[in-house]
Amino acid sequence: MGRAQDMLEKAMQNIKELSNNADFSDRCNDGLSRLDAQKDKFFFQSLAGLPSANKLFKATEKMIADPSDNNMNEIETFIQEIDDKADAPGTVLT
Repeated sequence: MGRAQDMLEKAMQNIKELSNNADFSDRCNDGLSRLDAQKDKFFFQSLAGLPSANKLFKATEKMIADPSDNNMNEIETFIQEIDDKADAPGTVLT
């Protein structure tokens, strides 16, 4: 598994942990399903996805330390960024 995939896995593990919080469980589960659809794409098999995965991981660590709407919004922003980048034309290198 590539470094980006490893980092994404750690972030997803944190989000799974956060889904136990009733205030955020629906949003966490939605984010997990979106990330699950992206994790095996080339974007995360190369180093291209590492910066996004790292930002998401740091945001999840922040959310674990301080569960709040602002921190959850940050996680959702990074998930959207990952969706956009992983599916963008030119993401797959040949």
